[in-house]
Amino acid sequence: MTYLKFTPSIIVENDLYFSIPIYQRLFEWTDENVSQLLNDLYKAHNTNSDYYIGMLTSNTEDGETQLVDGQQRFTVMMLMGSVMQKYSLQWHDFLLHNNQPRLHLASRNDDEQYLQLLIAQKFDNTDYVNLKMQKAAQTIAEFMDNLEENSRIDFADYVFNHLSFFITKLPNGYNAYDLNKHFERMNCSGKNLEQHEILKVKLISQLGTNVPLYMQLWNKLSDVDTPLIRKRTYWNENEASLGNRKNMAMNLSLETLPQQLDVLNGLREESLEEAETIENIKPSPNKPRSEMHIGNSSRCVLRFPYLLLQTLYYYLGQQLQDGDTIQDFFNPNNLLTTFQKYLPYEGNDVSAEHLHAFLNLLLKCRIRLDLSFIRTLEYGYSLDMNAEEGDDNLRELLMYESFLYVSSSNYTNYRWFGWLMEYMLPLTQIPAPQDLFHFLIDKCDKANPLPPIEDLHFGEEIRYWFWRLDFCLWQKRNKLFCNPEDEKYLRVINNYVFTRSRSIEHIAPQQPKTESILKWDENDDEDIKLRNSFGNLCMISQSLNSSLSNSSYQEKRAHVESYFSSVTGTIESLKLLMVYRDYNDWDKLYISDHGEKMYGLLKENLSKESC
Repeated sequence: MTYLKFTPSIIVENDLYFSIPIYQRLFEWTDENVSQLLNDLYKAHNTNSDYYIGMLTSNTEDGETQLVDGQQRFTVMMLMGSVMQKYSLQWHDFLLHNNQPRLHLASRNDDEQYLQLLIAQKFDNTDYVNLKMQKAAQTIAEFMDNLEENSRIDFADYVFNHLSFFITKLPNGYNAYDLNKHFERMNCSGKNLEQHEILKVKLISQLGTNVPLYMQLWNKLSDVDTPLIRKRTYWNENEASLGNRKNMAMNLSLETLPQQLDVLNGLREESLEEAETIENIKPSPNKPRSEMHIGNSSRCVLRFPYLLLQTLYYYLGQQLQDGDTIQDFFNPNNLLTTFQKYLPYEGNDVSAEHLHAFLNLLLKCRIRLDLSFIRTLEYGYSLDMNAEEGDDNLRELLMYESFLYVSSSNYTNYRWFGWLMEYMLPLTQIPAPQDLFHFLIDKCDKANPLPPIEDLHFGEEIRYWFWRLDFCLWQKRNKLFCNPEDEKYLRVINNYVFTRSRSIEHIAPQQPKTESILKWDENDDEDIKLRNSFGNLCMISQSLNSSLSNSSYQEKRAHVESYFSSVTGTIESLKLLMVYRDYNDWDKLYISDHGEKMYGLLKENLSKESC
């Protein structure tokens, strides 16, 4: 694909003519959409910088340029021109091509004639009115009327010369079915242009070279839910070839990418003629990885705006300017302003070298995120690492990374992201899972010193330590559950999945029901302290918390036992499982005993420097 920057003035200079195919939807912009665009344009007009409205997609057929995607924005340009020609004659040249509207609406004669009447300012010469176009034109006219008189000409000229967009030209040979399929894919989400799409055009347009390739690369990187490297079934790619491509990707950079387009899926136009026929495909002796069957439903743990911000934060050396907070920096609504502040893409401070270095880092980070960090499934996680699925070390790393993920948030993911990149970026080969695991656990434990047991009480934000304990219990499961009668517990533990939606709940409730054996003395400080202690707390889902909040120990025990006979045998807290394995009853001595045992396991399992 090729990408070229356009403005209304450039379109006039190049004498371009566009048409909208019949399969495209009618003009649907509301007056709110039009007003927002005009207000944004006027703000940009005050800075005299280009204003980008994103990417349009075109296809050339019989010498005519068809807008496969972007007709809404191009129609708005035509409607703006129909009003702004009153203030700037340049717009008249834009509106008409060979005395016909520059935008041809295929098989929509009434709409095209109405557009022509708007251009000619002859509103009373038709029985047909396109209400959306009429309302949009009225909104534009009212906006211009509300400007100061001496600003109208200047603003109309600004829009003509600085309303900017890129046009993606699809490869030759797309038939009608291909075009319709592409259009549906582009529009199925129904979303407005997102900030990262605007950032793409603003940032990459400053690089000057390889713009088409970098635009295509950005599109691939932004589709975070589709792995960059997938088995090529058309070529009957085997596991060894796939693994080799993954290791080759570890060495990719913007400099080497043009010569290695085949490493990542979708950067090179792939011809079906090169694929093997069905009768020539030989069976593979390797058992396919199960997550490959559900790969289409797996999700990246970071949405693309957050990946951009995480990469920028790492690029900056994890340093913010005075007065800025982590919450402000990682707010996706501030994406454009954050980048302009820390990595300018407009104005006198633009550095193409820095922008190039950031894009290069983004490529490397995205590859390593795909290969070495978990992806979420409908229930559970998957992890690549170019390792066999049954590898115990891979499973240990998967469990630990899922702990890191659930114990972080959109505003604290920078911790594990930074550790991951610190280890992975210098590598030219995918490491063994156990090597990455030992690095991550050492980094995390040193960054999170274990507080005294007295500080792990109800009312404090201590969920991290319950997740960390659950990982410890999972990791030590074969030692802690080594007796024959423990088989049912092991099955439950092996099915355990870390989940974010957890709240801290008292095992013996704060306000027990009247039949409860365990009672609390509200006038005894030691009693209240024990009730809220680490030993009497666990993490469960909010829904379960609500249904069992005041239930007795025996009632909660019956709930836990239900997991042993279930099909999946899942449970929400391994600490809770330990309680009900070790104690038939629950009194104050047992609470203290359990708390000391669990704290001791944590302390033993953590790096020495963290205790």
